[in-house]
Order: sequence, then structure tokens, then C-alpha cells
Amino acid sequence: MDDRSWMYRDSPQGLRRMDYCNGVQGFINFATSIPRNFTGGGIRCPCRKCENKKYLHQDVVMMHLLHKGFMENYQCWYAHGEVFISESERRMEETVVGSTSSASNDVHEAANDNTNPYRNMVMDAMRMNQGNGS
Repeated sequence: MDDRSWMYRDSPQGLRRMDYCNGVQGFINFATSIPRNFTGGGIRCPCRKCENKKYLHQDVVMMHLLHKGFMENYQCWYAHGEVFISESERRMEETVVGSTSSASNDVHEAANDNTNPYRNMVMDAMRMNQGNGS
């Protein structure tokens, strides 16, 4: 997940900053790139008013976000297909990246594959191995 501080940074005189406008466009691009996000021709609107409860056309979502801003605590776009990775999982993955063994690299690839149903099992096994000094 990128730095999303732009989502909640206040701007002078109530005007939207350019990084916010660019970020909203990036959000729309992300949300519309995943076909399962569309229901009835729209995507969930994460603005302060709709709070991901309404499906609206992407142009309307963009206008809502530009005028109303994002709902609170939505840095991880979970309702739009983004997978949350906790800080401990991120540290675990960074440890594996530093490893030179091919087995560890295979585990790292599996851990990064968000479509892999065995991801949690692999991550648990890695934690157990690290706890044993491996």
C-alpha cells in the first residue's frame, strides 16, 4: 500500500490540493481495474456521506470524493479489492526478501500471491521457523 497521507491532508481555503486530485484519479483507476467491483454499472463510493454503502457511476464517485472527501480510516481500499497486510506480515516478508535460499524465495512468492489460498498457512510456517532460530 502506497503512502496515502494525501487522502486526509487539509488544504488552505477548502480547495483540493493537486496531489489529492491525482490521488482520487488513481483510486478510480484502481477501483475500475477490478471487474468484480462493478455492481449494476457502478462502484462503491467511499466518500464521507456514502461510506461504501452506495454503488455509483465512477464519475459520480469522483465528484463525491472531490467535494466531500474520503470516509474516515479508508487508507486500505479493502472494499475495492485491496488486501490489507499487517505490519508484522510486512516485516516477515522483508526478512524473506533478504534470504538467498531458493526455498525462502519460493515462500516469499507464495506469500505475495494474494490469490493463493495457502498464504496464511505459509506465513504461519515462516513465523514458526523464525521462532526456532532458522
